[in-house]
Amino acid sequence: MSQNKHKHCLVLNADYSPLSIVDYRKAIIFLYRDDILNSIEVMHYHKDDYIQGVNYTVQIPSIIRIKQYLSVYTWKVKFSRNNLFLRDNYKCQYCGKHMEKNALTYDHIIPKSQYRPKDGATTWTNIVSACISCNRKKANKTPEQANMKLMTSPIQPMKQKKYLSIHRTLSTINMPMEWIDYIR
Repeated sequence: MSQNKHKHCLVLNADYSPLSIVDYRKAIIFLYRDDILNSIEVMHYHKDDYIQGVNYTVQIPSIIRIKQYLSVYTWKVKFSRNNLFLRDNYKCQYCGKHMEKNALTYDHIIPKSQYRPKDGATTWTNIVSACISCNRKKANKTPEQANMKLMTSPIQPMKQKKYLSIHRTLSTINMPMEWIDYIR
């Protein structure tokens, strides 16, 4: 098998909930690093995926489990366009229409030009998802100045499964059958 065709590895938390998906290199590093050797358990190997060395063969893990529980829901959600659209459920916060990701923009509730201090304008509580039409209509005004109402008040989201990178990665790879019991 050529090197860039190796499969991914599902990383599970101690309670068997999915944490992330890593490429084959990172999975193998997890298996051979002394400082984490005893904290990882291989649950399943890919049957047809391996690295052939001169004197050895290394099977590529399909599923590994971290033995000590990681509390992922205490982490802060990173501010990003994707996470903003997830928080707002891909809905314009002015007209309420559901939109595709490429049809949404993000809007500063209090425009940068009016925000004090100017460097704090791009925050979870001052940004909402907006369709292009509503964003243009609102322009460089506050919702009150533009005579527009927000559907919901923006908040900093708490960590939930939908914000974990695993859910974005799943849409870009072919998921092995052995992952199904852990993903759903």
